[in-house]
Amino acid sequence: MNNKMSLTIFIFLLITCIIKDIIEIFLGLIPGINFFVWIISLPFVIFVFVIVLISGIRGTWLFIGQALDLIPFASILPIATLTVILVYIFQKLPDSTKEKIGKLSKITPNKSLKSPDPIKI
Repeated sequence: MNNKMSLTIFIFLLITCIIKDIIEIFLGLIPGINFFVWIISLPFVIFVFVIVLISGIRGTWLFIGQALDLIPFASILPIATLTVILVYIFQKLPDSTKEKIGKLSKITPNKSLKSPDPIKI
């Protein structure tokens, strides 16, 4: 399940997510029908999940983005489209850049720094 996303699958997922986000943006602006917008966008989310599973792409971030996009008031934002684009870009990065990004996400505080002594009066 570590296949990279091909350009064909990327375009297919991108078009699906753009359609879904456009529907959510226009219908999400109408007050009171947010639940129905969620019901309308659910088949698009399932379709993206199925394509990711069939193609064998490691889509952890894609799944997280799709799940975040199902949150009622956050669904107005184009989270699904941005997630597909970011996953594709991240998979195209060289391995050395991925290692640097991984190291940056694991920054730990320097233990040699001591907190200042309290002021004694």
